[in-house]
Amino acid sequence: MKLVRDLPRQAACAAVLALVVGAGWAGAAVAFQESPQLKALVDAKKLPPVDKRLPAKPLVLAPLQSVGSYGGTWRTATFGGGDSEIERSIGYTRLVRWNPEWTEVIPDIAESFEVNADATEYTFTLREGTRWSDGEPFSADDLIFWDEHVLRNKEITPSPPAWLTAGGEPVKVEKLGDYKVVFRFKAPNGLFLMNMATIRGADILAASPAHYLKKFHKDFNPEGIAALVKQAGAADWVQLFNNKISFPGRWRDVGRPVLDAWMLAAPYVGTSQVVAERNPYYAKVDTAGNQLPYLDKVTIDVMEDTQAIILKAINGEIDMQNRFIETTDARPVIVQNQEKGGYRLFIARPAWSNALLITLNQTHKNKVLRKVFSDKNFRIGLSHAINREELNQLIYAGQSKPYQAAPREGSALYDEQMATQYLKYDVNLANRYLDKAGLTTRDAEGYRLGPDGRRVTFAIDVLTGSPIQSDALELIQRYWRTVGIDMQPRPTERSLIFARLQTNENDGIGWVGGGGYDFLGLLDPKWYFPHEYESSFATAWGLYYQNPNDPNAEEPSEEAKKQMDLYRKVQQSATLEQQLAAMKELLAITRDQFYIIGTNLEPDRVGIVKKNMRNVPDVIPSTSFYMIPGPVKPETFYYEN
Repeated sequence: MKLVRDLPRQAACAAVLALVVGAGWAGAAVAFQESPQLKALVDAKKLPPVDKRLPAKPLVLAPLQSVGSYGGTWRTATFGGGDSEIERSIGYTRLVRWNPEWTEVIPDIAESFEVNADATEYTFTLREGTRWSDGEPFSADDLIFWDEHVLRNKEITPSPPAWLTAGGEPVKVEKLGDYKVVFRFKAPNGLFLMNMATIRGADILAASPAHYLKKFHKDFNPEGIAALVKQAGAADWVQLFNNKISFPGRWRDVGRPVLDAWMLAAPYVGTSQVVAERNPYYAKVDTAGNQLPYLDKVTIDVMEDTQAIILKAINGEIDMQNRFIETTDARPVIVQNQEKGGYRLFIARPAWSNALLITLNQTHKNKVLRKVFSDKNFRIGLSHAINREELNQLIYAGQSKPYQAAPREGSALYDEQMATQYLKYDVNLANRYLDKAGLTTRDAEGYRLGPDGRRVTFAIDVLTGSPIQSDALELIQRYWRTVGIDMQPRPTERSLIFARLQTNENDGIGWVGGGGYDFLGLLDPKWYFPHEYESSFATAWGLYYQNPNDPNAEEPSEEAKKQMDLYRKVQQSATLEQQLAAMKELLAITRDQFYIIGTNLEPDRVGIVKKNMRNVPDVIPSTSFYMIPGPVKPETFYYEN
């Protein structure tokens, strides 16, 4: 059976679509409207009429609260030179996208899609008449260009990304018509659509405007490419081309055609502010036939640090944002300054489940620590020694509750036993489990001795710049001292943590994570089984899963191997129901193995939105995988006068 998705299935737009599709969106019964800004250009003969700029069947977006009015600038902020805030806010357009609730993948620029029974073929019907922001048509030929001259060009793409590969070969795109293509895989790739809804899907469209990119490609401009390379100061044509399509380079190229609601006017380099202006050819309308977006412009101030962004927020200089101001330590000042800043709050609900996970490397190169960490009784004992209620009050202001590394309550993958096991704070019970692990002898200071007769001591790395997690680890250090375990919190730079992971040099790490929402668990399962080197509870096994020939890889346990097979089943399943079923089997093993020690549920974070800005939800999932705020339709945000 084929899985089919198309826009008319969205209940929120059903009534409107029945009328609109009946009129074909191109008949006299439908009168499209546009912003006064664009209407003036039409009247001046500088732009075609709105019905000539829209596709035959534009995507209809139902505003969350009400049909909006045109005008205004959305002010937001970022810092550094490589942040994804731009992709999340003005750049969330791809063939398919997440729905706002993050429960399914739905069409976006594609009018519809079909998936065959074994998830090897994905057929996309494009919206006839869709145009790039410069007015040039978007068609199947653009995706063929990406496939044949970007993905398959060994100089541009030496190694195709794993999400576009199955059966050892990259996807192949075939043209079925001017507005229809099929993505074919050699083997099942059940997570392809989910990956397309993340930042990865933008990578395809960024490399698809053939009419623009051909002049930067050696195969199409052999005589002129050298001059362009020299003009750009690039090392060669490959660097020049990749600067046009890769992130963040593509946001430094003013004039690059896009399919997004806003197009770049001031670049993300050499400026203190990124500016994006309305795309006159945007292929979406609201339920009243108004071409989107409502807002004329988006500005993104490039700041030096997060404190500067927080200051802008409380001074009323940010209109809608959660990134960089949603941290637990920033929350009090954000909450207290609502009146001053003229904003209200929305909940930015973390997609992960746990505020602080503690991983102990069960594949440690030190044989003694490996033996100690690998004993499940040791991990259970440490879990019972943590006073999570005190952590909740002292670290999380009472906003949390005890929780293990498990899917969130209310998700399809939620497992109550997994989420709640070994949470009870009981020092006597903790000591019994640690005794059961064989650590019955103590030194003169009361610390337990390992099988080598030496004190069991180890470090837990925590990211520098994470004061909340560092404070929590210091409390846990005290709790574990009570039961005879010498743990030392070690604030560490991110780059060093990841370097240690890649060579299996880590004792343990304390960091946020633990799955959470269903799609996060399916796409990023590193907390549930040894999936990669970031699975820091068994780093060498994770390295093995990615590459058995890695010099730091080790053959996993039989339980971990079963999980790896089950995750391959997830990847090869064609439907979400099948994927979730296989994932539940995998999680049952995770629950039994108790790989990771969880502490408390990550508290809800907050974002801000101006009091007169409309169509912004009260709750939005928060993670880079969801691309907040992209899926909640920023093109429908507007200011109420």
